[in-house]
Amino acid sequence: MVKRLVAGLVAALVLLTVAPSAPAQETSLPGMLAAVEQAIYGAEQAGSLVERVSRIERDVYGGTQSGPLLVRIQNVYGYLVGVGGPLNIGLQLNVVEYLVFQRMNTGAPLTRRLEDLERNILGTTQQLPLAERVRSLLELVWPSGELNVRQVTVPKETLVKIHLLTEINSGTSRVGQRVRYRVVEDVIIDGRVVIPAGAEGEGEITAVQSAGRFGQSGRVEVNWGTVPAIDGTRVQLNVSTRAAQQNQELAVAASMAGVILLGPVGLVGGLFVQGQEHVVPVGAQFYVEVARETQALGLSLTPLR
Repeated sequence: MVKRLVAGLVAALVLLTVAPSAPAQETSLPGMLAAVEQAIYGAEQAGSLVERVSRIERDVYGGTQSGPLLVRIQNVYGYLVGVGGPLNIGLQLNVVEYLVFQRMNTGAPLTRRLEDLERNILGTTQQLPLAERVRSLLELVWPSGELNVRQVTVPKETLVKIHLLTEINSGTSRVGQRVRYRVVEDVIIDGRVVIPAGAEGEGEITAVQSAGRFGQSGRVEVNWGTVPAIDGTRVQLNVSTRAAQQNQELAVAASMAGVILLGPVGLVGGLFVQGQEHVVPVGAQFYVEVARETQALGLSLTPLR
């Protein structure tokens, strides 16, 4: 009886089940160089390839490196942009942010992100090469600075609880609008944090149907995109059977007060409020799930001995 009442009183947000593919790793010298500059400075820089690579090396290491230009940019690209290694700078910054603030500001340029961390943790910025600055922060918050990480498999349909940062409203939302959200609880696999609380993802509204005459209900379709794992791996999310069931339980447990019920097309048919706009407010919490099996590094909170 309760479920039937919920079906008549809550709105259903219809979600696409396929997320966009994660961007491929760069392999060409210009592509890697542009990706590194975007990561450090927030924009591609001007100048010859030699000048640009040398500037990056000075900013990152404190001096230029020797060897072929391609090898030099491959090395800095792997350190700054690549994923999957315990010495990757992105992983180190992610761990510092997660441990101190329970957040991961992966969208900001490394220089600005590092300066914000130094001001908040040290009270001032350090006048050192980027690599040394990151290392000093990691050693400050983590014993010996040696991360206890190991590759794990994140199974398909692993639940991820999120907090909505962008209102979804069938009356005002538009196709193409970005939908931001934050992970609420750590996703732990084999005792290791893989998707940390505080990680932020971004999806996109793909279809909107406003409420209309004759009881036509408002409806919004969202592609939930990806969220970063602790090592920067992009994990694709969607809503399918498992997440929809968890969200239905949340709706029932909430005694129909301000609840939302989420699920893909065909899974929750008949759960629309007739003739009303569909509104999911900022702050709403619900489940999405991992769209496909993913390999990523997992962080153990037990230090290496």
